[in-house]
Amino acid sequence: MHPAADDQRRAEDSVGNGAATHKSAEIVIDPAQVGAQNGSATPVQSHTYSEALAVVGQGRFHTLLLFITGLCLMSVVNETVNVGFIISAAECDLELSFSDKGILNGAGFMGVVVSSYVWGFLSDTWGRRRVLLLASSGALVTSVLSTFSPHVWVLIGARFLVGIFVSGNAATSYAYLAEFHGEASRAKVISWAAMFMSIGLILLPSLAWLIIPLDAQLDLRLFGMRYAMWRIYLLLCSLDLLLIIAGLLYLPESGKFLLTGGHREKVVQTLAKIYQLNRGKPAHTFPVKSITLDAIDSAYADEMQRRSKLGLRYLWQQTVPLFRVPLLCHTLKASVLMFGIFATSSGLFLWVPDILNTYVQHQDMKLCDVIALMHANKTAARSGHSVCPIAINANIFLITSAMGVVFLACYILNGFIINRVGKRTLLNGWFVVCGICGLAVLWTSDFYLTLILIAAFVSSGCLGGVLSAISVDLFPTNYRAMAMCLILMTGRFGAMAGSNIIAYLLTYNCNLIFILFGGSLLVCALIGATLTET
Repeated sequence: MHPAADDQRRAEDSVGNGAATHKSAEIVIDPAQVGAQNGSATPVQSHTYSEALAVVGQGRFHTLLLFITGLCLMSVVNETVNVGFIISAAECDLELSFSDKGILNGAGFMGVVVSSYVWGFLSDTWGRRRVLLLASSGALVTSVLSTFSPHVWVLIGARFLVGIFVSGNAATSYAYLAEFHGEASRAKVISWAAMFMSIGLILLPSLAWLIIPLDAQLDLRLFGMRYAMWRIYLLLCSLDLLLIIAGLLYLPESGKFLLTGGHREKVVQTLAKIYQLNRGKPAHTFPVKSITLDAIDSAYADEMQRRSKLGLRYLWQQTVPLFRVPLLCHTLKASVLMFGIFATSSGLFLWVPDILNTYVQHQDMKLCDVIALMHANKTAARSGHSVCPIAINANIFLITSAMGVVFLACYILNGFIINRVGKRTLLNGWFVVCGICGLAVLWTSDFYLTLILIAAFVSSGCLGGVLSAISVDLFPTNYRAMAMCLILMTGRFGAMAGSNIIAYLLTYNCNLIFILFGGSLLVCALIGATLTET
């Protein structure tokens, strides 16, 4: 649903890019421990940072690191998608129209879009851990405050701020995780961390199933206002941020970031503590006393210094070439495809609970006939014939949770077959299948078949990772990270745009939703066929 393999590429670039001809620079770590008893220096064996990580080994530290960074990625899904599960329940409290719902659904995504570049820059200058702490803390505070919103536009503004903060987790988590892993384990753990986002799409509707239907049974009051179950749901969705903050307070800053910044003693202290956790041996027995930056790490350190000196001008220098020949064509194609993926999958998925809440009561009708009925009910409500309170069918959350399981299965399936069938073949094949399923919704009145078709339609979101795997090979190394960041921003803008387009079409012509987005996936397949696969 919310692919982030483009963030993964950015993380791997930050770890592994650079000129191979750059001279290595040696940094001596913890000189107080080097030398003989008479005070004379004794030569010690030097290790590269990757070799030092191999000595540290894998263990409890890396398990905790994977869990915390996985939660960081899941928080991005939680804080941008959770509003889709409250718009039906909050409709009467906030007097929501279709237009209000569309803007509210897209508010978090818009916050992510406008702040992605800045967070990426801060991550490379302030440090990974510091940015994750700031982003998670800010997201927690704004998310909690959003639950007290008395008006729809207050809630929209609050969720926009939540999106701005949680964007820092999306921009930094992969780099933080990758820089504690060597080449052999890096790709594997990044894939595992990405699975947390799919898990989030299962947990969100499951939590909604437990909490939101209780609204008819409980009448809570807080600070003089009715604290409805949908507010409690938003509050509970932010609890993972508490776990993230607690974990980050325990975890250290990235050793790679410290090393490239010249913080010598901190690096050896960090690795020694990790060695102690993983190996169960005293920190002072850590055998690495000298670390040598290899050519790649040295080039990366120089690049970080240049980036710090240039400031935001660096972003401009990295972005402009993407819109010039020969990279312009690649940038436009990949951005259009990612826009289509997010607009279809995320844009529609945000509306699924609200649509299903009416659809489950009229299972013998076509989906668009049900949506027309929804519009008629809202028109009647504005005419003074109130339909409040709106009954929430708990089954809609179970259905949406099942869709989350489908997304997870699709991610796993793509991982197994991508190398066998090829990236471009997999991408275009999925585009065609999902597009046909979207168009087929118009011609079926069978409830369960419609659900299957919708699940297949929105599973197009799983193609984000495949597209990123193709796109990363389209750009040279020195522009790759910025290109993937730009493509991801375009995709998230597509989620916001898709949600608002659907809001308009729900009141104008429901059939156009599936014609427009189903047809757009077929057009994406044609564009995808022109991408170069390596």
